[in-house]
Amino acid sequence: MTPQNIYSSDDLPLLTEVVNHPDFNDLPILTEVVAEETQTGEPHPIADQPTASAAVLPRTLSAEEMQCLLQQLETHLETVFTGKLNRHIEQLQKLAVDLAISELKAELPQLLRDALIQK
Repeated sequence: MTPQNIYSSDDLPLLTEVVNHPDFNDLPILTEVVAEETQTGEPHPIADQPTASAAVLPRTLSAEEMQCLLQQLETHLETVFTGKLNRHIEQLQKLAVDLAISELKAELPQLLRDALIQK
């Protein structure tokens, strides 16, 4: 399959076809869900479906646990930033070397002529 075929707009439905599809007519609008939850105080049946994070109950963390998590976060962020910074520095170093080589190549004939004339 060629890249042109992968992104062909001929295969994609129009937005109006998707929005007006009969399967989506039964879904509540977000404002309806929020209004119902506000009035009844209970979650909407669709919003009440269990999720992967539903099994984890929120709890308070001790100061020691917070400090440990903060240290782990700092270490992770430092690692990520260091890696990105190193990649950018490497790219800039390569660019600087390429630029210096290009300048030398451009000036080399004149430098050689000058050196030969002075002898």
